[in-house]
Amino acid sequence: MRKHFRLFIYTGLVPASLLLAMGTSAAAQGHGDHANMAMDVAAPAATTRTVKWSDASAWPSGKVPAAGEEVTIPRGTEMVLDVSPPALRSITVQGKLTFADERDLDLVTDWIYVSGGEMQIGTETSPFQHNATITLTDTVPGEDINTMGDRGIMLLRGTLNMHGNRTHSWTKLSRTAKAGATSIEVLDASQWRAGDEIVLASTDFNPRQAERRTITRVSGNTISFAEPLEYMHYGEITFGVDERGEVAMLTRNIKVQASEDAAESYFGGHIMAMAGSKAYVDGVELNRMGQHLILARYPMHFHILGDGAGMYIKNASIHDSYSRCVTVHGTDNLKIENNVTYNTVGHCFFMEDGIEHGNEFIRNLAIQTKCHPTLPCVPTNLAANGENNYTYAKRLTVREVSFHGGVTLLPSDNTVASYWITNPDNSYIDNVAAGSD
Repeated sequence: MRKHFRLFIYTGLVPASLLLAMGTSAAAQGHGDHANMAMDVAAPAATTRTVKWSDASAWPSGKVPAAGEEVTIPRGTEMVLDVSPPALRSITVQGKLTFADERDLDLVTDWIYVSGGEMQIGTETSPFQHNATITLTDTVPGEDINTMGDRGIMLLRGTLNMHGNRTHSWTKLSRTAKAGATSIEVLDASQWRAGDEIVLASTDFNPRQAERRTITRVSGNTISFAEPLEYMHYGEITFGVDERGEVAMLTRNIKVQASEDAAESYFGGHIMAMAGSKAYVDGVELNRMGQHLILARYPMHFHILGDGAGMYIKNASIHDSYSRCVTVHGTDNLKIENNVTYNTVGHCFFMEDGIEHGNEFIRNLAIQTKCHPTLPCVPTNLAANGENNYTYAKRLTVREVSFHGGVTLLPSDNTVASYWITNPDNSYIDNVAAGSD
């Protein structure tokens, strides 16, 4: 179990007599996905100064933060990240954290808490052009930052702006690729380049025949790679039916990931927008994200925001995740467009409560959606505390078992769906599910 609870309280916002009750309420609600914050934070103050991270005089201590430090960017300050700092303990953003688009940047920290402030990596009109990588670590297990857990980018009345420079997420084969081939022909290879990682969807009944490769050369719409294909991938239109296999590009210039230990623990990173937050995510790669068997810890999570008009996640790549892909919970009118997912666990594009409406899911591609990181699906086991689930649970080495005693987050994850649709009052246009267990 995750034990520690960290509560940020701003004493100037409420009478002192209410602080204890508010803190107690937040702590009590911290164990379920329906938990919402009982407290509020102040609206962000106007920026009064802009400073560079590398400038020692910008910091109260007169020194640039060292490894392991807890960093706070106060209200009224825009901190421009112009260097790659040493691995930090945490970052709390009450003002604004902006990534300078001057060089490649790496930011390593346990978590980022955007509390009434903003984190910006590029904008919609000016996408980020260099490489930016955020790696979420887990040096102090058991934390719970205002009911949002840890190892995440967590927003409470905060704004997240991440805009990368890739918009071409996926295409199709233009001809069949034979087993043993070291090149493929696709309909459109624009924006793709040597060094990018791609995945070919399975065109067999076995979804595990999806194959990932690293591009060595692009010539027109011909893509080459070093390692030969193990399987045939069909690329024809047969009797008017388009059976051409999909090809997705996984690489983005903005990446959010958990550190490599998550591949063993299945305790990945997560992005969670709560209570008055705004999230605009475009052209971002999410890798080793989601926390297996833990509610509300998903790669991208819009959590009880109400009207989300204008917000979006698009042109993103979500791969090797441990709990879902994009979760829409109590949020309406979002746009989820042109995203690709691969090798993910649990219902992927997930509408949680059934009350969500007006959301647009457009031209997303989900490849190899799984029930569990390693175990097979048990499609006949839909009941809580089923015998098969219990047998599997005894063999697990993950941190904890879900609330119903099984090895999936919800019993329905045993019949995993790439698109879990709970309300017809949402739009689904040209989405593709290319293989699920």
